[in-house]
Amino acid sequence: MISSTAQTARFAEALAAAVNLHKAGRIAEALAQYETLAREQPKEPQLLYLLGTAYVQLGRGREAVAPLERSLALRADFGPAVEALASALTQAGKPAEALPYFRRAAVAAPHAPDAADRLASAYMMCGQFAEAESVVRATLARHPKHAPAYTGLGMILGIGERYAEAEQVLVAAVGHAPQSADAWRWLGVARHKLGRIAEAVPAYTQALALKPANALIAAHLGEALVDLNRLEEAEPVLRGALAQTPDDPGLLTALGRIHELRGELDQAIAVQSRIIALNPSFEAAYLNRGSARRFAGDYDGALADYDAALALKPTMAQAVANRALTLLIMGRLAEAWPLYRARIKALGGAPDLSGDRPWDGTPLAGKRALIWGEYGLGDEIMFASLLPELTRDAARSTLVCAPRLATLFQRSFPNLDVAPLGADVAGDFDARLPLIDAAALLRPRLADFPAHEGYVKADPARTARLRERYQAGTGNLLVGVSWRSASGATGRFKSAGLEQWCEILGVPGITFVSLQYGDAAGDIARAGANIVVDPAIDSSGDLDPFAAQVAAMDLVISVSNTTVHMAGALAKPVWVLTPTGPGAHWYWFRERADSPWYPSAKLFRQSTPGSWAEPLAAVAAALRNVPRP
Repeated sequence: MISSTAQTARFAEALAAAVNLHKAGRIAEALAQYETLAREQPKEPQLLYLLGTAYVQLGRGREAVAPLERSLALRADFGPAVEALASALTQAGKPAEALPYFRRAAVAAPHAPDAADRLASAYMMCGQFAEAESVVRATLARHPKHAPAYTGLGMILGIGERYAEAEQVLVAAVGHAPQSADAWRWLGVARHKLGRIAEAVPAYTQALALKPANALIAAHLGEALVDLNRLEEAEPVLRGALAQTPDDPGLLTALGRIHELRGELDQAIAVQSRIIALNPSFEAAYLNRGSARRFAGDYDGALADYDAALALKPTMAQAVANRALTLLIMGRLAEAWPLYRARIKALGGAPDLSGDRPWDGTPLAGKRALIWGEYGLGDEIMFASLLPELTRDAARSTLVCAPRLATLFQRSFPNLDVAPLGADVAGDFDARLPLIDAAALLRPRLADFPAHEGYVKADPARTARLRERYQAGTGNLLVGVSWRSASGATGRFKSAGLEQWCEILGVPGITFVSLQYGDAAGDIARAGANIVVDPAIDSSGDLDPFAAQVAAMDLVISVSNTTVHMAGALAKPVWVLTPTGPGAHWYWFRERADSPWYPSAKLFRQSTPGSWAEPLAAVAAALRNVPRP
């Protein structure tokens, strides 16, 4: 018979051998020995702890729970077993049960920041973000250089959509831990959501360099490059990551967006549909398929997709805003305008001067209002049509607009104080509102658009001088032309290369004047066209001289760009080459040949996306019949 002393010695020797295997990283072999020893000594707390720890390290959390619970029952104050049990319960999909053990571990080691980090992570897994934030901030108060706490706090703020705060914290995180891929990724997310996409790209790139095989980071980088219309850079990033994880939904949905922005709508819809078949709970695929369907003219299908995305994530601002855009295209304005307020949250970086006091939607009679424009110059000019009616009975109010429009708008709306965006705006205001939101009050139906004879006022003296100079005594009709759009990803779908305009430019009795911003002279030379280019008008700066140039025309023919909006706002006859597909803007609505925004406009629509032959031929035919002065 073996003595108890010998048994104890043999057990100790076998346990030490197993521990050595464990320390050497041979965890599966150590586990097999722990299991054998546990059958002999089922009440040895250290052995039970080691057994549970091995299970956790091998990802077998469910099996780890029982031995770790027995270990703690035998030795309740053993801190490592407390943390191991918390990890086991987390692996077992029971984060709420793990949380008390993480709390115990943090309380037992109040000066150990790693324990606090794990507690904060546990709170986050349980959706208790306020508690997680409190823990992380307390950690930073005690350990101001503890890099993981900065990353954790930035992540918490990002999840809470507090992106401006998150960015500040994450800048500190990458300063303390430049090798943290998570910190760089979340810094990219914060900047992306704030609308500073070009700044997000380097952060994502750094994160991917640190974790080259990470599909999530690759998807973020690909999405950012797509948003910047850098499709040729985005595609290899996404396809390279897809080679590692071919069914990753984030990578696939970004690739689908590339198809969409190239006008390959059938392929885009097919890619997003594949994702939905693989992962019906991936809301981004519904959002992106909805956009592709909207561009393809399937508005009911687009609405169904946006509804599906919102069923999965009711706070998804992009789905709300895109649903609003679809309703606007369909002319369902009363439904659309309230939803369209989500655009501010959906598109980071939009100006918001509300000071957390949003307008209640009531008329401004007797009130002093702060009003501001959004998006591009065209939108600001178009929505400025609301200003006369909106401010007619208001007290003296202030309009904040793009700096390039300030001079023109101050002349056009003398009852307002006009300030360029970015300037300090002093004073108390009874109401603060983005101008677009006034459409819900003033344009709830298509029937509510009034006729107008121009609400923007060009400098009359400059207009007269330009007109005299361009006509040069010929008596010709003055026709301003613009053929290119520079509006990001959709610009190429809206542009109609000047080499296609030969039939129009050959109509006699007309002096054609370039209203094109950018390198007009180069385009004209390559097309061999006879078009006046006025070097004294720089439409890349203050738009007041450009307004006078447009006002000097008898007719404007242009693709959908700022030139069209300026002409329509001046009530100049304007013929709009209107795209279908990805370049189509909601404010041209569908099928109609006129514009409720601009009574002087006539729309010449593509019947086939990407083909300008038909609308250009129609313009040429109409131009031959225009009476000469």
